[in-house]
Parts: sequence; structure tokens; C-alpha cells
Amino acid sequence: MLENVGRKVALIVILLLASCALMLVPDRPFRLGLDLQGGTRIVYRFDFVAARSKGEIGANEDTAEILAQTVGILRNRVDPTGVRDAIVRTEGNDKIVIELPGTAVIEGTAEAETTLLQGIDATSRDALILADGNGFSNSGVVQIAEERIRYERRDGNTLHGLKRRHSGKQDAHASGQSVRLVNSDAIRAAIENLGDLAFVLLAEDRDFAGQGTDLNTETTKLQTWQQANPGVPVTAFNQVPLDKGGPDPSIRWYPTRFAGEAGPPQPIVVPKTPERTLRGEAFQRVYGTTDDYGYPAVGFEIRPERTEDFADFTGDNVTRRMAIVLNDEIRSAPTLNQRLVGGGIIEGRFKDAEVKNLITVLRSGSLKLKPTLESDERVGATLGDDYVKRGVYSGLLALVIVVSFMIVYYRRLGIFSALALLTNLIMFMGGLAFLDATLTLPGIAGIVLTVGMAVDANILIFDRLREEAEKGRNPKQAAKAGFDMALSAIVDANVTTFLTALILYKLGTGPVRGFAVTLMIGILTSVFAALVTTRVFVHWALARGAERFRMGRWMADVRIDYLAKTRIAVTGSLIVCVGGLAAFIWMPDEEKLGIDFTGGVEAQLETAKPESIGTLRERVAAIPDIGDTAEVKPVLNSAADAGGYTQFRVSFKTISDETGVGRGEEMRPIIEAELADLLLEKPIQVSLKPGDQVAQATIELFFATGPTEGEAKAALEAAGLRDVTVTLGEREGAFRATGTTALGRDRGELEAAIRDAFAAPGASQAAVFAAPIQSYSQVGPQVVGELRDKALLALAVSLFVIVLYIRVRFAEYSYGIAAMVALVHDVLVTLAALAIGNHFGIVNGELNLAMIAVFLTIIGYSVNDTIVIFDRVRENLPKSDLPLRDVLNKSINETMSRTIMTSLTVFLAIVVQYLFNIGTGNLLESISYALIFGTLSGVYSTIYIANPVFLWLETRSQMKKGTGGAQARAQREAEHRRQESERKAEGEDDFQTEKA
Repeated sequence: MLENVGRKVALIVILLLASCALMLVPDRPFRLGLDLQGGTRIVYRFDFVAARSKGEIGANEDTAEILAQTVGILRNRVDPTGVRDAIVRTEGNDKIVIELPGTAVIEGTAEAETTLLQGIDATSRDALILADGNGFSNSGVVQIAEERIRYERRDGNTLHGLKRRHSGKQDAHASGQSVRLVNSDAIRAAIENLGDLAFVLLAEDRDFAGQGTDLNTETTKLQTWQQANPGVPVTAFNQVPLDKGGPDPSIRWYPTRFAGEAGPPQPIVVPKTPERTLRGEAFQRVYGTTDDYGYPAVGFEIRPERTEDFADFTGDNVTRRMAIVLNDEIRSAPTLNQRLVGGGIIEGRFKDAEVKNLITVLRSGSLKLKPTLESDERVGATLGDDYVKRGVYSGLLALVIVVSFMIVYYRRLGIFSALALLTNLIMFMGGLAFLDATLTLPGIAGIVLTVGMAVDANILIFDRLREEAEKGRNPKQAAKAGFDMALSAIVDANVTTFLTALILYKLGTGPVRGFAVTLMIGILTSVFAALVTTRVFVHWALARGAERFRMGRWMADVRIDYLAKTRIAVTGSLIVCVGGLAAFIWMPDEEKLGIDFTGGVEAQLETAKPESIGTLRERVAAIPDIGDTAEVKPVLNSAADAGGYTQFRVSFKTISDETGVGRGEEMRPIIEAELADLLLEKPIQVSLKPGDQVAQATIELFFATGPTEGEAKAALEAAGLRDVTVTLGEREGAFRATGTTALGRDRGELEAAIRDAFAAPGASQAAVFAAPIQSYSQVGPQVVGELRDKALLALAVSLFVIVLYIRVRFAEYSYGIAAMVALVHDVLVTLAALAIGNHFGIVNGELNLAMIAVFLTIIGYSVNDTIVIFDRVRENLPKSDLPLRDVLNKSINETMSRTIMTSLTVFLAIVVQYLFNIGTGNLLESISYALIFGTLSGVYSTIYIANPVFLWLETRSQMKKGTGGAQARAQREAEHRRQESERKAEGEDDFQTEKA
């Protein structure tokens, strides 16, 4: 039955071992999503005022549009495949927030090590001066002895913007101590890279002809300025006016970095036309390559519309040196030996990691202005342990039920199916590990659904095997025929879904691409498991003498006239679809859309004492009108030793309805009032006990980011306290102090003096007092215009491709159009179910990014189900003289067993998850609720929508053309094959006669 069994077994073993290795390798563990383990929250600010003054953006450019474009670019940089569960959205009018799961994607490789050139004391936050800064990233974390210090930027051998723990142990470090880079901030490097690439000419003496200056004069001016401004970046010299010793307007000075080492600055000729500057969007293709010496380099191809500009520029300047300026830094300056057409390579003796980062940046597009890091912090999971346990337990139970059902119904073949399912699951998880994907709670639900759908191919094969065995074939013949005859349905159903996923990946962005990637992996592993793994097991059973394969026969002999109910079914579907769509449109956005679509507000809450995440979630959920959809995450840096946290980030969806609760700032007092007993009252709390000569003062200080103990003591002494002692409080950023002060001072006076002392010049610049709501800002939606438009475009193109593919495979457009109508029906029915469930409080069925993935899943399921029946129709048409209506009924009846079995396995998996999460209001409840209606509608539409539409289209075609339509074509092809067979038989008879 099966050839090259040994090779196939070896292939299965190799793939399983590779998958297990990928899942177990320490460098590639499964990273849990923001909902399961939390992650890192990074906030960037954009200074639009400064950008306008420097001419980086136009005076009339819309900053909101720039911010929206930047969100799309950064999303593609931090999550190019969409599988990392990254959140990228705007905050306020000038910030972008990026949340990434875990810390693995934040931390990059770190290889650099050197020594301190100058020592630092325990309170220093200015800079670290290294003996050799080459190899250190632009930002990151270094370790000196036992202390880790974060720095914000590197300028040559100096690390600026130091961040040291404000309430932990700090050390003084002497000159000569070892400094090791332990975290290179790979993600930050990608985010902060402008991606601004320019091809310009290095200035020569001839460029100054007739301008009253020359290259030596300009170089002398730069050197004079550098002596007067040590440590200032050379690009600042370009802003100095000519009459104050600045450069000639025809040139600009830039630092150089060749082979990873800084070189002397060089002047470039200012381009007279914008065509000389190429940004990321000008590249058609960017790829990794090597230079003439074998060093990693970046190759590029320019889009056709910019090719002529680049070719003219290089052709006009043959023999001159062309500087490749990347982010205001000259990375290489090759001599132009010929006219370049279409592309080239960027050399610079890069490291492999630099090339990878540069490719990501150039592919994603360039930023208009450089983002400035405002804050980064670790945040906890958005879901409580109870929800996570529910998700995991329901997933495991669903898996057990599906496998048990297959074994009970298909017996020995069911065991083979279970083993194939296990290999499928291992390879699927290995594929996700290879892509460094992030596992979220909806992702777990998706894996369970994948398991339910993966048995579809096995069910198709097993039902075909049963049909052939019932025709009297022996086990080997029946098994071979079962696999062969099911092949076309398996291939067509999965190819259409794969093409849909491929288009979604190519045209979509963000999470839409992530869904497409996981779907493609699932399709490949499922088909492999069914056609290779299951077949090996069946071959093994036959080789050991299996005489028959027993299995159930549910719905095998049913003969129902399904199309007799067409009028009733279509009428009912129209009512449900139109009514559901109208209800969805009628519902206010606040009710039907989640924060991913509407945006909202985010508040950082400070509690008076450490609180558990469960307590705060419960209290926030009880806030009228706005609490039920809020998302609560603890700030992990605020964890107390005894348990609990003192800082939480809470996201609220903005609403505006008859309750009078408005948008934005109007929600703040409601939050403060409802949580008043939990929140911090004030950051400076003073109690005074008068004595004979002085008053004893006890002070509690609460900081969002605080000073050291020494700095706190100095500030309190400056406020008029004596005999001050300072100890750490029970929470991060908290201090408890005692001291004495003059009699007659009241609490208000002392509190004001303390606040002024910390704000005075020379006091700790790190001290920021805590507040009940430390920060409060508007956050934008994740689903912005570009993401939405690209998703809709990808969906439209995929529907067109489905119709086109089915036309090629089935020789008629009618099949494809009918399948498309059925899947649109399923989407509308699910939308109606969500609208009703959401309106009546049955489920929290808001549309969010996870729900988008649900609808895409329903589309794939619907197409798969419909094609299986159409494949049987295609098979039956040439063999039957019955009317098309009867052929359709016959095909539906013949595949009904498979339809029921596949739908039942999927349905069981979904229902288990729904029952486990019913009443919780969490995401798994809404996902499983939507999938229940989607799968039920998929079965219904396959029978009562796709087939009636196909029948109507074919009848209409035959009435118009007389000889058109699928049935007529199939009958002509069958007649042609019959005539060919007769001619061959006659030829054989003639041959035998001549031979005789």
C-alpha cells in the first residue's frame, strides 16, 4: 500500500525530534503572552515642537497622522510576523506605548566587556566613562561588580542617562573595574532607529568653487567649535549660523563609523533635490548579503518609480565618493566606479545582529523624528490565576474528549488518528517555537480548535475507507482507495485555506499576520499528519495482518431531501443575517467595540498599602458603567516582600451614554471616588508630637521614582529637620523618617517645606512623589486605519482568490461563488449572535483583535466544510444521469457522516471551553461563544446555503446557454471518456484479431 515506508518513518522521527528540540532549547522557550505572565511596558515621547523648529516636520503637518503612521512602523519593527502578542498604541497627543510579553524580546545578545576609565561614587547618575566603548549597544544594561546599571544612550566611550535603583544597594566603583554588557536592548535599538538612509556625496574642494571658502577652512571652523564644545555631538554644529562660525550652507558634517569604530567627522554635500534621499519606503527589497571581504552587509533593491533617480545620481558622479548616511552617521563611503541601476549593498563590516536589525528597520519604513524614551517598567499578567487555570484545564479536557471520541467511534483507526494528532500537535508547537511565537490564552483556545479541526482529514479518509470496504474490497484495496479518493477533497479544502492565510500574511499587518502564520503552520502539520503519519500506521496494521477496520456508521445510510427545505432555509437565513447586521449597526460603538477599536484611558493607581491583584480587579470591576470591561495589570517593580503590589495600571474603555459618564478626563473623579479607601491619600504624611523644647516628627514619604536614602535625608534636613534617620518602607519607593523640628510648626507647614526641599535645585532629580492616580492619559485604539484597511483588503483579495482557485479546480465559477456566499452567511450569523449576546448580557462579546481572529477562523472552517461536499458533487456528476438537484442531495447524504463527525469533534472542543468559562466574562467565554455559533452556522450553510446557491447559479447558466453549467460539462466529459474507452477496446480487439 505504501512505498518507501522507511523513509517516511525516518522523516516523521526527524521532524518530531526537531520540534521537541525547538521547544526544549533554552534560548527558544515558549514565551507566555501579556495575558498570562505580563511583560515590559515602554513609553516613548515625540517632541513635535522641537521637530518643527528643526524643520524635521512641516509647519502644517498633522501630528496625529504622524503618530498613527509611527504606530504602524513600530508595530512592524517589534512584531514583524505578528506572533509576539505586542501591543502598540498612542497615548495622549505625543506618546506611543509598546507592551511586549516577558523580557526575552527586550534583551538582546551581549558580548562587550571593558573597564571603567573613571570611577564613580554610590550616588552618581551622570555618566560612565569606559576605556573602550566599541561593541556596547546604543542603550542597555551593564554590570559592575554586583550592581546592574541601565544607560539610555552611548556616545563613543561614554554611557549617558544612568538609572540605578533608588531604594536598593548601590556601590562606588573604582577606575579599572570590569564593565560587562548584560543586556543590549535589541527591541529598543529597533524602535529608536530612525531608518533614515541617504546617498550623498562627500564634499571636495570643487564643491566650494565661487563660495569664498574651501574644505580646509570648513574643517578649521569645525575643530574650533569642537574645542569650545567638548562632548557635544558633531551634528549640533550643523545648527550653528554661518555668521557665528557655523558651516557653509552647502555642506553638513556627520560622524563616521566604519567597521564598528568611530572615525573623524566628514562633510557631505547637501542634496539640492529630495530625490537624493531614500527612506525605507523607497526599497522594494532589503536582504542580508556579504561584501567583497566576506563581512555581513545589507543588500537593497529600489522600487521602479525611484530607480531612475538613483541611477541618474550615481551616473552623474562616477569617480566621486558616495557617502551612505544612516541615521545621521556615515557608515561607508565607497567610490562610484559606474552607474548603479536598481540597487546595491550597504557595507560597514556589520555584525550579523546589526544586519538583522537594519533589515527589519528598513523594511518597516523610516520614522520622521526620533522617539525619546520616557519610561519602561515590568507589568504583570492581565488575567488572574483562576482564569488561566480555567483556560488550561478546559483545553486539556477538550483534547481528551476529542481523542476519546475518535477512539470510541473509529476504534483501531481512532487510535491511529490520536497518535497522528499527537505528532501533529508536537510539530505545530515546534513550528511556533521556531518562529519565537508567544502563547496567549486565546492562543491556547486556538490550539484546541486546531486539534478539533485536524481530525477532519482523518475522518474523510476513514469514511472513504468504510465506503470502499462496504463495496466488497479487501482491507488493502479499501485503505488505498480511501486515501486516494479523499486526497482531492483534503488538498482542495486545505489549499484554499492556506491561500487565504498567505494573502492575509502578505497584505495584513500586526495580529492579522500572526493569525495567518499560525494557520499556515497548522495546515501544513495537519495535512502531513493525516497523509503521512496516519498512512504509516494503517500500513503497519495491514502488514501485521489486519483483516478489517471496524468503525461506527452514524448517518451512513441516511437519505434526506435537504434541498426541499431551500425556501424556508434561505428565508430564515436572510432574516437572521439582515436582522443581525442591522442590530450590530444600530448598537452604539461603546457597546459593540472593545478598547482595541475605541481606545480609552489608562490610569496608574497608587495604593496606600500592598494589595493583591485579585482584590483590585474585584474592586475595579464593581465601578459602575466602566469597570466591567477594565483591564488591570500590576506594576511588578512595586511588589512588596510580604506579597501584593502598590502600583497598578488599569485600562478603561471610554464610554458616552445616557448615564452622563463622558470621555477622558471626566472618568477620573469616578475612579478616585470608587477606590478612595484603597488609594494612597497623599505622598507626604507627617505626624508631630510636641516635647519640652522640640517636636518629634514622624514622616512617611511615598515616591513613584525616588531618591537614595542619603538624598532623602539631605532633603529632610534642608526642610528644617534635625537628628534625621531614614529607613526604607514596606513598599518600593517608600521611606520612613524620624527627626526633630522647632515647636510651633504645624503639619501643613512641614509638609510644604519637605515638598519644596525635594523640588529645590540641587536636590535629587530622580524624586517624583507618588499620587493616588500617578498618571492618567488617553490611549488610542490598536486597530487604526492602516491595520483595519489592510485587513479588509486582505480579506477581499482572499475571497477573490478562493473563487479563482475553485474555478480552476472545479472548472466552474458557480462552486466558488456559492462557497463565498456561505462563508459570508456564517460571518453574519456569528455577528448577529454576538450582538444579541452582548446586548442582553449573555456574554461580553465586544469586537477586539482576538475576535477578529475568531471570524477569520470561521471563514476557514466554512470554506473547508463546503469544499468537501462540492468535491463529492464533482465526483458524482460524471457518473450520474440524475437531475443536478438530486445529485446535490445524494452528495450531501454521502458526506453527511463526515460533516457530522468533524463538526462534532470541533463542537465538543468549543463547548467544553465555553462551559468552563461561562459567567466569567473573560475572553475565552466570548471566543468559545462565537465559535459555537460559527461552527453550527458552518454546517448549516454548507447544506442549506452553498448548495441552493450553486443549484440556482447552474440552473440559470443552463437556461441561458443551453449547454453550460457544471452538470452539462461533467456529462460531456463522461461521454468523451466513455467513447475513448470504447475506441481503445475496439483497437484491442482488432489487434487480437490480427495477432490470431
